[in-house]
Amino acid sequence: MSTAAEHRASCDAFVAHIHLLCAEPGVRVRLSRGRGRPVEECAPMDRYLARRTAHRQGRRAYYTVASLIAMAGPQTHTPGVRPDQDPDSAPQDNPASLLVTPVEPTPTAAPDPTAWYARPNLGATLATAVRRAGHQAERTESLLHVLTRLSDDQLHRRLPAPVTRLLQDGITPDWAVLLNDLVQRPYRRDNVGLRWRDAFYLATPEPRRT
Repeated sequence: MSTAAEHRASCDAFVAHIHLLCAEPGVRVRLSRGRGRPVEECAPMDRYLARRTAHRQGRRAYYTVASLIAMAGPQTHTPGVRPDQDPDSAPQDNPASLLVTPVEPTPTAAPDPTAWYARPNLGATLATAVRRAGHQAERTESLLHVLTRLSDDQLHRRLPAPVTRLLQDGITPDWAVLLNDLVQRPYRRDNVGLRWRDAFYLATPEPRRT
């Protein structure tokens, strides 16, 4: 059984593998057709994913994330992106570079759980959409609460729509963190939901008191 650190590293490795696969347009199209579907309905994806997922817990999470990366298109195929913490330092003529910046791996450093949890989960990514892309705060908050309450099947079916909007606004989720959360969610749903909500509220302004 792998440790938590090994599992997180495997999530990054899986995302990097999908980015490489998606460099081929035909493969990207086949992977994108699995969005929202259970694994049993994703036969065209098996030839690319079965060898890496057949005996893993939460297999559907891998198929969902692969399909979302493929759906994103080649412009977002950079493993490990996070919301930029300093928008003034980014080029102003490139909206995508204003909102996301690559996370450079440190090959010689020991795995740091603190660094992993500092990476943006879905809640933090939705907060970025509110702060920088004009997403309405209350509607985004409501969306987050709906997503945390959905069953696992409903969440996998529902994710492509909000992710599509994020991508259209130049905001790319951290795919490896999303993958890790989706794998954990069937067993730790409340914990995952709490992490998403905490990340959202800690990154958005406190509402005005009336």
